[in-house]
Amino acid sequence: MMLENCCYDFFELNSLNMAQHGVFGEVLYVQGAYRHDLSQFWDMYWKKDANDRLGWRLDFNQKFRGDVYATHGLGPIAQVLDIHRGDRMKTLVAMDTKSVNGKAWAEKLSGKPCEKFANGDHTTTLISTENGKVIEIHHNTMTPQPYNRMYQLTGTKGFANKYPTEGYALSGDEMKNSGVRPSADNLSGHSYMPAADRRALTKKYESPIVTRYLAQAKKVGGHGGMDYIMDSRLVYCLQHGLPFDMDVYDLGEWCCLAELGSLSMDNGNKPVEVPDFTRGHWNDVKGYRHAFATPEEEAQVDAESAAFTEKLKAKGAKYWQKHSK
Repeated sequence: MMLENCCYDFFELNSLNMAQHGVFGEVLYVQGAYRHDLSQFWDMYWKKDANDRLGWRLDFNQKFRGDVYATHGLGPIAQVLDIHRGDRMKTLVAMDTKSVNGKAWAEKLSGKPCEKFANGDHTTTLISTENGKVIEIHHNTMTPQPYNRMYQLTGTKGFANKYPTEGYALSGDEMKNSGVRPSADNLSGHSYMPAADRRALTKKYESPIVTRYLAQAKKVGGHGGMDYIMDSRLVYCLQHGLPFDMDVYDLGEWCCLAELGSLSMDNGNKPVEVPDFTRGHWNDVKGYRHAFATPEEEAQVDAESAAFTEKLKAKGAKYWQKHSK
């Protein structure tokens, strides 16, 4: 299973559930990004010598062109579009800016002139799908800006957006059609809905994964709790023998943007065909879904897990007492 934590943030999980229930109509256009100013980290992220195994990031950007960190932005929206579960990425076009800050960082940290810095400061990738949808992905770790994964869904009946403003836009009629009573009949998709309406919509369509893990995730933390949910889902699927939330095809599709984007940009921003990693089986599964066990199966596994944990705690009691809160 690919461990992409941004697929488990609360807003993304709830919005995915809304999309799967038709709240936004047919989702036609989606946006995702990794826009994260790393200026305070580049002194740790540059490769100091041949033995440096941690400072890969600046070195990698200097050598390779393209969206080299696409999965944070692409993963959650690919699930909304049912990629290789009814639709597939078909054609990609990428373009980037010249490298200014990246090149300057390489020179500052190495103390040497930088003749070539392959990756632009900002990379934009557009992807068309088999079913006529469009995906827009951005990568920028070089210029000053607030953290932004974008995550935007544009549907025929509604709209969702996380960064920089988190909210939903639906008309009053579509709110009613979704089973939520709006605060006013004149609600419009032209603006974000009031906070009370958003809370009501989120409550009705809260993802079952959020319902199960929210409280513990906020307590444990890890990028706001999404790391905890990601790990919990991995364990849950393993315990119950269920398909993982992300598979090897997701891995290929989400990571290929780096190589394909480079091909597009090196050839004058020309369209590049996205490989069908499923070899023709992209339409066999109809719709992305999280797998769940039955309540009875969950109860049995939870009981067995609790008993096994108690045995481990008893076996290592002195160590457990030392670290337990």
